[in-house]
Amino acid sequence: MIKKILARIVGNFGISFFSPLVSGNLSEQIFEIGISFNDTLIISGLSSLFVTGYTMSKELRDWGKQRRNLEI
Repeated sequence: MIKKILARIVGNFGISFFSPLVSGNLSEQIFEIGISFNDTLIISGLSSLFVTGYTMSKELRDWGKQRRNLEI
């Protein structure tokens, strides 16, 4: 069960980090917005931080519900 939770957290981190990284670089090449690669890395890091925090909170909530149901 712990492996499953960790896999979800790591998977969500990967998706939330690489999605803005790839799309930011692609949009920079197509539209020449003026965003550097370092800026894209910062945006990707912040995005993954928020999404990973949300995912961890959700997993903790689900774990708490499961524990409460086992006690009843």
